[in-house]
Amino acid sequence: MTPQQRFALIMERQAGFKWGDQYAPSIMAVPSEAPKTSRPSRLNSRLLGRTIHTLSRPERVFTQLALYHPDLFDLHEQKMLWPISSSHPLFGHPLMHGVFPQPVRGTTDIAQEIGFQHFEIVVQGSDGQRERMPFPYQGDLLLYLYGKNGPYALNWTVKDRKDAFGERRSGQSKTPTQQKKDRTKAKLRATLEEAYYASAGIRTVQVSLDLLQPTLVQNLGLLFPMHGLPLRLEPSLLEDFSCTVKEAVDEGVPPALIAIQYADHWGARDQFICQIYQDIWYRHLPVSLLDPILIDQPLQKNGPDVLAVYGSLFEEYSS
Repeated sequence: MTPQQRFALIMERQAGFKWGDQYAPSIMAVPSEAPKTSRPSRLNSRLLGRTIHTLSRPERVFTQLALYHPDLFDLHEQKMLWPISSSHPLFGHPLMHGVFPQPVRGTTDIAQEIGFQHFEIVVQGSDGQRERMPFPYQGDLLLYLYGKNGPYALNWTVKDRKDAFGERRSGQSKTPTQQKKDRTKAKLRATLEEAYYASAGIRTVQVSLDLLQPTLVQNLGLLFPMHGLPLRLEPSLLEDFSCTVKEAVDEGVPPALIAIQYADHWGARDQFICQIYQDIWYRHLPVSLLDPILIDQPLQKNGPDVLAVYGSLFEEYSS
């Protein structure tokens, strides 16, 4: 697509969004849209009832972590940062009835204040006139959570490594001059996004894959594909199975043995195994995600709570 076509597509998807609509990200994880250097993924979320489009492995992992949080009620990926002043991302949500949160400032004004050259493109109108327009930037993940004082938004900007926030294309060979230029641009771009959301009282958190324990990353990758699979067995049978599994875990018995016992009588072993993973995902079965989840072995239930260990990533903005 040309820059003008991409601009039009982003505005079509994002400019008219209102709560109650099906959210469409600025960029979708499809070959015609995802950057060539990206690693696009599509995640089907039972909570959101739609496909989530991520453009990197870190984005995929942090999307899974966000969806694991019980207070999350929505998530917008690849969300446009408005070049001009716009309403708060939660404005118009049913949970915000009668509440009028402060708007976000436009990125063009913020860029001018901090000395950042905003990206622009030339757009040709229907009358043939050409004019320069600020091209909208996109964030990574915008989370919506229930808080003590009501719903709030939280912006996650995502990288693979913590030091990648300080320099664009940090893994490439560069001259000292180019390195300095890329570091300055990365700092100003991060400042722009943080100031944009802070203007509406929204906290920005820099999250990187190297912040997470490898075991947690593996467990999220194991559990998430299972969390939304439909189960065809009777709900009463699955409830009885879940209670038996919980007792087995408390006694140090591998839950796979219980699945085998039930499958010998009812068949559908895969359904019982899937129920184990779903019980872990939905926290019906209290198991530590910071320890390996191997259902043919006793599960660790006394380990630290992952949402307590990484709780600071979900904290609301405070001025």
